Amino acid sequence: MLFCKLPMLKWLKISLASVGKMALTNYVMHSVFAMFIFTGVGFGLFGTFQRFELLYIVFAIWVFQLIVSPIWLKYYQYAPLEWIWRNLSYLKRHPFKK
Repeated sequence: MLFCKLPMLKWLKISLASVGKMALTNYVMHSVFAMFIFTGVGFGLFGTFQRFELLYIVFAIWVFQLIVSPIWLKYYQYAPLEWIWRNLSYLKRHPFKK
């Protein structure tokens, strides 16, 4: 709560809020990135990294999501999977672009 109230690091708060608004899309995106990196669908690198090296991959994906999520939400009202979920839940079409 103190972090939320502090006036500094506003860019980080905005990025974290955007990642939270795109939680389902970011979760699936993270899984797809890992699938392409580690399975035969992509590079097939399963078992080639040490545990500490895997942290670099995870942090790289997190940084990517922290950068891309606010940019996406600047132009669109919802993330793609959240938009689909909302349309199916309410059985009506919601606007996608802002």
